[in-house]
Amino acid sequence: MIDLADLIPAFVAVPAGPFLMGTPVTQLSELAMRYGGTRESYREEAPRHTLELAAFGIAVTPVTNALYAAYVAATDARAPVLWRGPSPPASLLHHPVVDVNWHEVLAFCAWLSSQRPGPPLRLPSEAEWERAARGSDGRTFPWGEHFEPRYANTRESAAAGTTAVTSYAEGASPVGVLGMAGNVWEWTLTLDAPYPYQPTDGREALDAPGRRIMRGGCYANPHGFARCACRFRLAPDVRNEFTGFRLAYTSSV
Repeated sequence: MIDLADLIPAFVAVPAGPFLMGTPVTQLSELAMRYGGTRESYREEAPRHTLELAAFGIAVTPVTNALYAAYVAATDARAPVLWRGPSPPASLLHHPVVDVNWHEVLAFCAWLSSQRPGPPLRLPSEAEWERAARGSDGRTFPWGEHFEPRYANTRESAAAGTTAVTSYAEGASPVGVLGMAGNVWEWTLTLDAPYPYQPTDGREALDAPGRRIMRGGCYANPHGFARCACRFRLAPDVRNEFTGFRLAYTSSV
């Protein structure tokens, strides 16, 4: 029998400090020429601004089907439709869980927190996600400025589906986090709100209505969506085959 502790991902501690969040206004036209759309299509990423973040921890990999299956078995929670039953197929055990909405993710975090010692687990904020993905220097992709198809599961990889959460080790972020470009979109805590990011303006309120930000792109998207600064959003009750999540916690340091 597999121990629950063996299914919980490793975490990395991200130190407090400043980082560059978002995209400079001067680059919006260039993004439109490179990836399509108009400069206004990318306006939500601007302006670039320096944000000071407190220390936090974030999971090295997204939550897998295997870990989510332990939750379903223990609580009788809804199983993702793609499993076609109460447990995932063996071939998908180590792939990221998808077909879970934002509310279901919060319930999962509360359950898992009750099953282990340590700080309560939660979704990362949009800012924490971006900091973990791009480091403090504002890089375009987790590994650097230029896209490399071998480093991420995007449309260019032609995988046509999710891959195991440790499949692209070369695409690790500066703090050692995997899978932050492609594979699945990831829910964050944060409400859809314009920049500059203000953590105290209500966008992190769990009971506020509105769409929640997702990050990272997925296997079906071209690599422009896998840029660290790219923002997307969905209503919190939406589920689809492209969206999963990873865990975070508030550091006591």
